[in-house]
Amino acid sequence: MKRRVLSVMLAAVMMAALFTGCSSGGAEGAVTEKEEAKETAETAMEAVSNAASDAKGEFEIALLPTDMSATFAAWLAQELQIAVKQYPNMTLTILDSKNTLSTQLANLENCVTQGYDYIILHPLEPDAEADLVDQYVQDGTPILMVNQSYGGSQYASNVDCDPIEQGSIVAEVAAQKIPQNGKVVILLGPSGNSHSIGRREGFQKTLFDARPDIEILDEQIGDWEKSKGMNFMEDWLQAYDQIDAVVSMNDAMALGALEAAKDAKRAENMTFYGVDGLADAVLSIKDGGLTATCVQNAKVMAETTFGIIDKVLSGKEEFEKTLIEGQLIDEKNVDEWIKIHTENGQIK
Repeated sequence: MKRRVLSVMLAAVMMAALFTGCSSGGAEGAVTEKEEAKETAETAMEAVSNAASDAKGEFEIALLPTDMSATFAAWLAQELQIAVKQYPNMTLTILDSKNTLSTQLANLENCVTQGYDYIILHPLEPDAEADLVDQYVQDGTPILMVNQSYGGSQYASNVDCDPIEQGSIVAEVAAQKIPQNGKVVILLGPSGNSHSIGRREGFQKTLFDARPDIEILDEQIGDWEKSKGMNFMEDWLQAYDQIDAVVSMNDAMALGALEAAKDAKRAENMTFYGVDGLADAVLSIKDGGLTATCVQNAKVMAETTFGIIDKVLSGKEEFEKTLIEGQLIDEKNVDEWIKIHTENGQIK
C-alpha cells in the first residue's frame, strides 16, 4: 500500500511543477516563474522523500479469521493484536470471514487488490483456497496460513500446532481414566477439516488402538459447535444406558456434551475430553467438569506468526513453516492456565 501512496504523491508533485511553470508573463516574469517552479518541485520532492522514508517503516498487515464469533478464532485474533504491538513498523486490520468461504475469498482478493504488505489467513477450507493462495504469493503478495497443518498452499508460510500430537496428548489421559470395557461417544469437527482428522487420528493411535476393550458407541460431526455437541449428547443419553466418556475434537463440543449430561444428572460418572485449551474449558476443569484438554497456544502462535512476518518483510526469508508444541491441561496445572487466561483477558 505504501507504493501506491507514494506514486500518487509523486504525480501530484509533477502536476504542481507543471502548472506553476505554465503561468503567462514576460521574459523576466518567466524566469521568476521557472525559479518558483523549481523551488516548488524541490520542496514537494523533499516531502515525498520524507514520506517514502516514513513509509519504509510502515507495513500494513491484514488478518482474515475464520469466524470471530468462534472462541478460538477470537482468542487467536486477540493475541495477534497484542503481538503486532511489538513491531512499531506494522499495523493490523481484521476482516472477519464470518464462517463463509465466499466472504473469506472476497476479503482475500480485496486485500491483494488494495496492496496489503502481508496477509494472515486463518483458512476455512485450506485445500479449496490453496491454488488461489499460491497464485497470490507467486504474484508477490506474501501470505501466512495460521492454525493450519495439512493441505493448503505450498508457497505460503504456516504456523500451527500438530493436531495428531494434540489428540495423542489428551488420549494418554483418557487411556488411564476410562474404565475397563468403557463405552465412548465421539464428537468430530467439520467434515474434511484437517484439525478434526488429525486429532481423531491421535486419539485412535493412543487411545483406541491401545485400549481395544473400549467400545465406540457412535461418532458424529458437531462442526466445532457447543450447541451441536449438546444436541448429540442429548440423543446419546436417550439411546444408551451406559456412556463412560465423551471424546471431542474441540472444547466447545465437549462443553456442550457436558452440559447435556449435567441436565440429565448423568455427568458424575463420565469423563470429558476436548482440545484447544480455551478459557471456558480451563474453568470447567477447575470445577470438575471437563477432565482434560490440550492447548493450542494462541499466544505462542501469534508471536511466532509475527516473527515470521518480520523476517519475510525484512528480506531474511521467503517463507517459513512452523509447528508449535501442544500442552496438556488437567487438574494438575489448571491454576496456571486460569492465570494465563485472566492476564490475556479471556477470563474476566
